Amino acid sequence: MAIRSLSKPAGHPLAAAMLGMFLDGFDLSIMAIALLPLTRVWQLSPGQTGSIMAMVLIGSFVGALGGGWVSDAFGRRRLLLPNILLYGVGALWSACSPDLLQLEIGRFLTGVAIGLDYPLVATIVAEFSATARRGRGFAWINLSWFVGALASSVLGWALLPLGDTSWRWMLGSAVLPVFLLGWLRRDLPESPRWLWRRGEQKRAAAALAALHPDWDAATQEQALQGYTGQSLPLRDLFRGVWRRRLILAILPWFLLDMVSLGIALYLPEVLREQSWVASSQAAAAINAALLVLSALAIAYVLPRLDRWGRIPLQMAGFALMALGLTIFAWAATGDHALVVLLGAALYAIGLGLGPAVTVIALAVELFPTPWRGTVSGWATAISRLGAVSSALLFPILQRDLGLAWVLLLTAALAGLATLVSWRYRVESRAQSLEALEIAAR
Repeated sequence: MAIRSLSKPAGHPLAAAMLGMFLDGFDLSIMAIALLPLTRVWQLSPGQTGSIMAMVLIGSFVGALGGGWVSDAFGRRRLLLPNILLYGVGALWSACSPDLLQLEIGRFLTGVAIGLDYPLVATIVAEFSATARRGRGFAWINLSWFVGALASSVLGWALLPLGDTSWRWMLGSAVLPVFLLGWLRRDLPESPRWLWRRGEQKRAAAALAALHPDWDAATQEQALQGYTGQSLPLRDLFRGVWRRRLILAILPWFLLDMVSLGIALYLPEVLREQSWVASSQAAAAINAALLVLSALAIAYVLPRLDRWGRIPLQMAGFALMALGLTIFAWAATGDHALVVLLGAALYAIGLGLGPAVTVIALAVELFPTPWRGTVSGWATAISRLGAVSSALLFPILQRDLGLAWVLLLTAALAGLATLVSWRYRVESRAQSLEALEIAAR
């Protein structure tokens, strides 16, 4: 069945996935810096600030729901390039916005593009990676998210001296990586697993040969036969073992975004408002330093994720996030700027140590090929509901309850995520996607 003559050199699946996550991290984080001049120039209220932040997340919700289903129904390649074009349009629309409504439309379009990409990127990593290195692939793409976030913080800091128009340059700069992403994805083949399960054996063999040109015919044939699986109706997702896995895939990710998006989006503004820093540039620099800590934590677990497992790291990371936020909350009640930074640092390390990587991995690894994109889309979309809630409520609750109570609330949510991860734990380390599917029957 293996076919070499029909194949052509594949693109770079992991690089294409990494750059997609880079764009997501870049876009969401650049807004945190862009708010510093934008809030002042447009005299934004807390509600308006939350609305701007929420639009990209609402768009991401819409895109993830649609993107996951399309990737399962029509193939992983179908959305590779259209969402890149939409991302560029959204970034330029945002940068050129004359008023709040137009800015919100631009942010919504950008969010749709990001949402379309999330289940696609996660599925590509799961289906194109060897079992022994699959966790490492997820670590790489999430490290790319933080590299993108760090790059946006550095760029935002560099553009702040441009004054009142600096936010436009920040948002418009997101179009630059779009061209590179399009080039990386141009020759990426369809998923051999998806093709095989659809009964397109010749195309599956050609795609596998493009991905692994060094494999001989026997190795290719063995891999293709391993992709065979039972056809399951989608309604089975809500029964028995699959329901347990669905809760594990969705709820911790939802809680992670409830906790982390408010911190990620508003931390520079909080540091400046509380007079813990002397300038917007200093706030942006601290924000960048915390992103570096999260990235270093991911880099630390990257070679260990396939040995230590997803669940232990997810639980440890959530617990450390809860501890850091509790310390941050206590320090916020008084003049304890150094303790604030300690709490924020522990939170950032915990985020990178586990949840930032594991929630995305579990949402695709635990489900069979015909459901994988759909479930990843659901998990992404529901996580965005948590993110939208965080984006909208964080500035309002901070105003009404005070910063310390908001931080304690987020610490409690991180603690809840630790318990949920333990209660519904399913470890996917060192198991093929097909073995994980068989174990659930």
